[in-house]
Order: sequence, then C-alpha cells, then structure tokens
Amino acid sequence: MWLTRPLRERSTQLFLGVLFAALIVVTALHLLMPQDSALYVSSYTVTLLGKYLCYALLAVAVDLVWGYLGILSLGHGAFFALGGYAWACT
Repeated sequence: MWLTRPLRERSTQLFLGVLFAALIVVTALHLLMPQDSALYVSSYTVTLLGKYLCYALLAVAVDLVWGYLGILSLGHGAFFALGGYAWACT
C-alpha cells in the first residue's frame, strides 16, 4: 500500500496530468500541422524532447534511490550507458 501513496497526492496527479497533456499536444502538433505552419513541431524537436525525458528519468531514478535509501546505485548508470552504447552501434 505504501507504493501507491505518492499517486494519491495532488501534486503527483497534477504533474502526471501536465506530462500526459504535453505528450498529446506535441504528438498532435507533429502529426496534424502542415510543415510550413508556425505550430509545427519537427522530428528533430520530438527526438530532442525524447532524449531530454530519458535523461530526466535517469536523474529521477538515481535521486530516488540515493535520496530515500542513501545508496549510490551504479547499476542505473551502467544500464543507461549500456543502452546508449547499443543505440549508438545500430
């Protein structure tokens, strides 16, 4: 039951709602707008946002493990580096 406690907090629900809304808006602007429109989001921008979100996910995961448990988990960094290496080799 303690794992679902953060999901019941208002701030977490608000953050997840904003994140989901941003996902829908960026996807819609990329797929539905013509390329000469000022609201068009290019493929480069979508890729860059995905990369930033991936880095943010790593930072939050390390922060949670290190902050709550006091354990420096090098496994997060190794897993992230292995994924980056595999992506670069393809």
